[in-house]
Amino acid sequence: MASVTFDDVSKHFPGGTAVRDFSLEIADREFLVLVGPSGCGKSTTLRMLAGLEEISEGTIRIGERAVNNVPARDRDIAMVFQSYALYPHMTVYDNMAFGLSLRKMPKAEIRRRVDGAAQILGIEQLLDRKPKALSGGQRQRVALGRAIVREPAVFLFDEPLSNLDAKLRVQTRAEISKLHQRLGTTFIYVTHDQVEAMTMATRIAVMNLGELQQVGTPQQLYDHPANLFVAGFMGSPAMNFFRVTTTEDNGRLRLEAAGLRLDVPREQEGRMRAYLGKEVILGVRPEDIHHSEFVPTGLANTSTVRVRVEITELMGNEIFLYLAAGGTQFLARVDPRAGVKAGSEVEVAFHMSRMHVFDTESEEAVVTAVSEIADVSEAPTSDQSTVRAG
Repeated sequence: MASVTFDDVSKHFPGGTAVRDFSLEIADREFLVLVGPSGCGKSTTLRMLAGLEEISEGTIRIGERAVNNVPARDRDIAMVFQSYALYPHMTVYDNMAFGLSLRKMPKAEIRRRVDGAAQILGIEQLLDRKPKALSGGQRQRVALGRAIVREPAVFLFDEPLSNLDAKLRVQTRAEISKLHQRLGTTFIYVTHDQVEAMTMATRIAVMNLGELQQVGTPQQLYDHPANLFVAGFMGSPAMNFFRVTTTEDNGRLRLEAAGLRLDVPREQEGRMRAYLGKEVILGVRPEDIHHSEFVPTGLANTSTVRVRVEITELMGNEIFLYLAAGGTQFLARVDPRAGVKAGSEVEVAFHMSRMHVFDTESEEAVVTAVSEIADVSEAPTSDQSTVRAG
């Protein structure tokens, strides 16, 4: 078990820079997820930690030891890849034991570790099979078992669920979370899937274009995104964005665009007054737009807008409405009792206390959602959240 520290780490290739000035402290026993779009540098960051890529600048520490020049085999890490990389001619037992055998470990100790890992993963009955006789989910468990038997200080995962179908991804996601709780070891997990990140991580580090954008708990990133990129990346369906102008009418601030006229909550007027007469980007999550007849009881600071329904998607417990107002298209998640039809006009209520506002030039957050249980002033402090302009 060990902490991991990245100190101003960069990776340069002849064609450009994959990772730039990456600094992050990962606590012992933490489950840290690196998330971002393809090509953002997250896998390169993981591979530098694993010793599979050389570090161009900066320092990486595992515990108190700098590992820049330490061979991969001596870093006390175990890595699970996207591909299972199992030896087809070996049994499950031999695949899991192979790395330990290369280290000349006593056979009794190898048996203890393999049997223990198989029990944790529920694959005891598969130890005599070969990979061709296994399902995709079973092969991924074997790959996990091969990492577990090494009893490393740090586990690394590089998009390990990408080859599984949707149902198996959900199941294996839960198994990896339980595995982290059981082993009590540091987990660092790379994915482009923000749903995986939200459901598994104790903290999430969001990357884009080789730079760290923000670090925080899943709820912190969801409620208080530092910039436009994080706001749009975290959440499914994605946040709606509107280009609006800040106006004032009879002492009340409003956000206006074609087809939209929304009241700024009193508690946010102080921050928004600096943008009076200026264009800003308004962000509203789909679940914060309600059908006017089914607004949750006691919800304050709502603004009603009449919209046209373009498409409806019934999801069972909710309806996705693709809406249009004054040429602006956006998505709402509403109560399934609404019974809305495509082509109709309805009124929807924006929950403005949950609005997000971003500066159009810097794309940094000006206002983030007021929590239902804590004021926005309790958003992450500088030691909890690392931010770069998107």
